[in-house]
Amino acid sequence: MLSCQLNRLNGIPLYEQLYSHIKKEIIEGRLSYGTKLPSKRKLSSFLKIGRNTVETAYEQLAAEGYVEASPRKGYFVMAYDDLEYIQVNNHLGRILK
Repeated sequence: MLSCQLNRLNGIPLYEQLYSHIKKEIIEGRLSYGTKLPSKRKLSSFLKIGRNTVETAYEQLAAEGYVEASPRKGYFVMAYDDLEYIQVNNHLGRILK
């Protein structure tokens, strides 16, 4: 089970904390390609947070390509090395690939 310390008092939404934790685990290789994430119901029960909180974090990870949603199967970690990185030039506001 994903163990994550969520701080309810620091002003950062719980879904952002969960998203950041899972993203870090993927980047640092502790969650490898193909790993199935816990179901939204199980993780929300384990962390004592709402299912919508878990779903929002998972959807953000999916939107950024860190995980892939497979209908009726769950969320699976994607290969971190395959992610396309976009560098943003803040001064000019252009996107460089």
